[in-house]
Amino acid sequence: MKKIAAIAAVCVLILLLTKIANQTPPDPPSGYTFWMYAQHVVECTPGDITLVDVHQTETHFDKDMSWPDCSAFQKSEVLDFHLSRGEKTKFLSDEKTAWWRKEIRGRQGLRGYGTTGLRE
Repeated sequence: MKKIAAIAAVCVLILLLTKIANQTPPDPPSGYTFWMYAQHVVECTPGDITLVDVHQTETHFDKDMSWPDCSAFQKSEVLDFHLSRGEKTKFLSDEKTAWWRKEIRGRQGLRGYGTTGLRE
């Protein structure tokens, strides 16, 4: 009788552990997430976007459908972008750049980009 009870307890334990293991969250989507700080939108089309940072380094991304419309980006805005890489770059969020990042950007200037940050 004790053997039957022990076998039943082991079976219940295995079923319980299987149920718990099946409740784990799914794997995150492919690619990795990253932040790009103090970025200025230089060019924007429905399929791609070009950003420039405080060191005048341009970064070009192929956009997927998660990006907002290009009209959402103002000429004078400096933004921090939260993005995800994959086959195309996925837009996760953006927020206004902290004041101290803007201060660093203002002191260094944008050689070749004028005062607005857009190509002239």
